[in-house]
Amino acid sequence: MRHRLVQRFAVLCASATLLIGAGLVAGPAAQASSSSLSPCWHPYVCVYSDQQIMVGNYKDTGYWQPFRRHDVTYAYNARHYGAAYFHYSRGYTSCVEPGRRANLTIRSYGYVNGIRIDIRSRCYP
Repeated sequence: MRHRLVQRFAVLCASATLLIGAGLVAGPAAQASSSSLSPCWHPYVCVYSDQQIMVGNYKDTGYWQPFRRHDVTYAYNARHYGAAYFHYSRGYTSCVEPGRRANLTIRSYGYVNGIRIDIRSRCYP
């Protein structure tokens, strides 16, 4: 009886160690987004207003998706692959690679009015 109790306790301790270890491994990925922005998780690209409030999240690839808002100023690409291209009102584009965040305010480009998520993970001109 006592031997079984010791075995169960050992299994419980080993399980707890694995769970804590998994939390430590997942911790840095969760902290990749800015602490002032609300969380964004894989496979999404999240966009935020100038007040740093999430105003949309996107995951579809291959086509331009328009924004209905004109106050999109920040982006976080939580995807593991797939660069996010942003279209501006004056015809320019910018790009955010997976795992990165960006301030999208480029006055000479105008305001951000669309997003396209590519299957490639690198930004190309």
